[in-house]
Amino acid sequence: MPICRRTPALPMLPVIRGRRFVLVAAASITLAGPVQAEVSFDRPGIGFGTTVLESGQFSWEQGLPDFSRDRRDRQSEQLYTASTLWRLGLGKRVELQLGADLLNRQSGNPTETGAGDASLALKYALPDLSPLWSWALLASYSHPTGQQPFRADHPSHSLAVSLARELSEGRSFAWYLDYSSSDGDDSWTFSPSYTFYSDAGFSAYTELGFSSGAEHSTNAGAGGVWRLSAQLQLDVWFLRGISQNATDWQGGFGIAWTPD
Repeated sequence: MPICRRTPALPMLPVIRGRRFVLVAAASITLAGPVQAEVSFDRPGIGFGTTVLESGQFSWEQGLPDFSRDRRDRQSEQLYTASTLWRLGLGKRVELQLGADLLNRQSGNPTETGAGDASLALKYALPDLSPLWSWALLASYSHPTGQQPFRADHPSHSLAVSLARELSEGRSFAWYLDYSSSDGDDSWTFSPSYTFYSDAGFSAYTELGFSSGAEHSTNAGAGGVWRLSAQLQLDVWFLRGISQNATDWQGGFGIAWTPD
């Protein structure tokens, strides 16, 4: 099963969606104080950031588009997806996320166009382990609301954790692990990443992705972020499949914005 961005985009890996885990995260809201870390956007990357939005703060993260390209059985297939993520800070270290693939276009015979599934999630920023270590949980649920062939056969739920370690000179390491289940089909995804350059205007990173399940896969890639202001950023990313079951290429361009 191929790796994907955090917003669901068929035929990529389902993101961290989980109904029962949402309830667990919601029950923990009253156990923590206000967030101290700086807020960052979750695009791009296999994983997600360890910070949450402030109470009442809103952000919009949009693929322009994201895409995948795969060649199997002597046929090449391309998928373009306008993946969207809306985030709303609830306070107490928690934010609400709503994701959707508003439009998909898949090449082939015939070419298919339609909306994808929607997802609901709660992100919880755990208390920092130290001034240099931060971590967060993401509990999510995805429901098959899309049009065929972009609609999943069953709902899915997932739980993920992201752990980050700050280094000197703008560098950092991050680790992402998630468990996903859909109709009894369980899978795991693990992704380490390394930000090797970061300043006030630009950041660049590399990452690996390993997924288990019916179609286990391995991917490697990189990405970059241009911060045009404190409220607006542009991004570019790509993943190359390096195992037999992995999608050959994935990538995309995106924008993320939050009001003042």
